[in-house]
Amino acid sequence: MGKLVAVSPVGKNGQTVVPASIRKMFKVGPGHNLVGFYVHGSHVEIAPMEVTKVDYTEAELDRMAELAKEKGGRVFKTAAAAKKFMKTL
Repeated sequence: MGKLVAVSPVGKNGQTVVPASIRKMFKVGPGHNLVGFYVHGSHVEIAPMEVTKVDYTEAELDRMAELAKEKGGRVFKTAAAAKKFMKTL
């Protein structure tokens, strides 16, 4: 596991703030306002996210939901790579 860089309290509504040191490190700000949460066993990782438009059919989205529930799994660097993989199923 990596080192602890900052902490942030969780408010009564479950909200928290991404600490300034982390925002600066990953250049996350008003123009780049999405972060993703990844669960790894008993801890959560947060990462800056970018929105890219890739159209999925409802069947593809349903299949991805099924695959997400399975053990193991694949990681894709881009949405386009995930879409290409979905076509092979």
